Amino acid sequence: MGRKRTIDRDALMEAVESVARREGVSGLSIDAVAREVGISKSSVVYDCGSKAGLLTAFTRHQLCQYRDRFDEALQAHAGQPNAWLRAMIDMGREAPSDDDVAMTMLISASMGENAECRELMREALAEDARRVAADAQDRGRMLQLLLAVHGLFFLECFGLHRFDEITRQELLDGLMDALETDAGSSPATSAPSKT
Repeated sequence: MGRKRTIDRDALMEAVESVARREGVSGLSIDAVAREVGISKSSVVYDCGSKAGLLTAFTRHQLCQYRDRFDEALQAHAGQPNAWLRAMIDMGREAPSDDDVAMTMLISASMGENAECRELMREALAEDARRVAADAQDRGRMLQLLLAVHGLFFLECFGLHRFDEITRQELLDGLMDALETDAGSSPATSAPSKT
């Protein structure tokens, strides 16, 4: 019987983040992550397979952390029309930190190197679009608002532009006002036809 794995996945993901923040994406390697977490390189290879596997695990980990925070925001809008989009607007209320920007850059680099990382992000963004469209009465209008929310997020998380706090809140208030004009999908229009 083989030895039981004792690698702590959270510690491994924290090590990826620490190495990437300190040494940049180019300095991220299985060796550097193993040293950071205090385990052997073979343990990281056993757990993740390769640097691409490590980046995929990190991307998945970051998406799970985001979804946990998102689920809390979504609960605050349970039962309201367009709850998914409301939660997304709420998530944009707080400006991304420097760490958020650094992690976005790491994930972006991962997507450039790794098709599986791109697919993880593609699935997450497609889920947003599916949920927003399913919740909406006016799908086109609510998808436009989704584009605006994602645009704000990507501009700031890629460090391309940062809105001052007053402007950010005004922009998001405007998106919420536009959202309020949509009554959301009714059970009759969102249920599949039984004919």
